[in-house]
Amino acid sequence: MQPKVAKMSVQRNHMAKKQSLSKQLYDSGYLWSYEAASKDALLPDEELILNGLAHLEFEDMPMLFAAFPYRQIKQVWQRRMLPYPDYYGTLNLLLAALFFHIKSPKKYTSKYVA
Repeated sequence: MQPKVAKMSVQRNHMAKKQSLSKQLYDSGYLWSYEAASKDALLPDEELILNGLAHLEFEDMPMLFAAFPYRQIKQVWQRRMLPYPDYYGTLNLLLAALFFHIKSPKKYTSKYVA
């Protein structure tokens, strides 16, 4: 396979994973604020990641990590979820321990609280 063709194949696979993630979140009712007509359109990556972290079942999380780089997911989590312990507190501790392999989740998450 030629490099250009291989790259296009990888990009299509990546888009398919993102579309599958978006469809699952939409079908589950977590993207209710987006128009039904736009459910096939891709949301911005940051919105997909945030909604995936907040709403996917833990057994479905590998789909999120297959669609996006680990570093990008962690950055969204740090920027959009960690500063809100009243809303995401327990979830942040679980994500820290299970998916981001943080040894002291309470200590780590407390650094991000405003």
